[in-house]
Amino acid sequence: MAGIDAWQLAAIAFGGSAGAVTRSVVSGWALKRFPEFAPAGTLLVNVAGCFLIGLLMTLVHDRPVLSPRWQAVLITGFLGSLTTFSTFGYQTIELMHEQQWRSAAFNLLANLLLGGVAVLLGAWLGRWGFAPPR
Repeated sequence: MAGIDAWQLAAIAFGGSAGAVTRSVVSGWALKRFPEFAPAGTLLVNVAGCFLIGLLMTLVHDRPVLSPRWQAVLITGFLGSLTTFSTFGYQTIELMHEQQWRSAAFNLLANLLLGGVAVLLGAWLGRWGFAPPR
């Protein structure tokens, strides 16, 4: 892969595995704590991921306190595995900071609407396209 060395790939893999484990632990805890609201774990990791990407990206841009390798571990690996919602949130806020209001609104609506439609289509295909209904 052009521009990414073996150490950076290893850093992303390390962070990604930690993010996946964290997501699983938080989701399991939330399901036990809030059994009446199954999406609680997803909500928790998405909100936490958005907070963390806001914090880390601000630190990266305003004060270069994280080396590129630590950026790969924490932002690309850990947060990328924990939640992609944090990236979506950050990119939308960046568009707003740049006063690209239409692009920010489009990004927000397109991700939510197209994501929802994609889930419905995937569920439909899984239910009716690959196997006969039970």
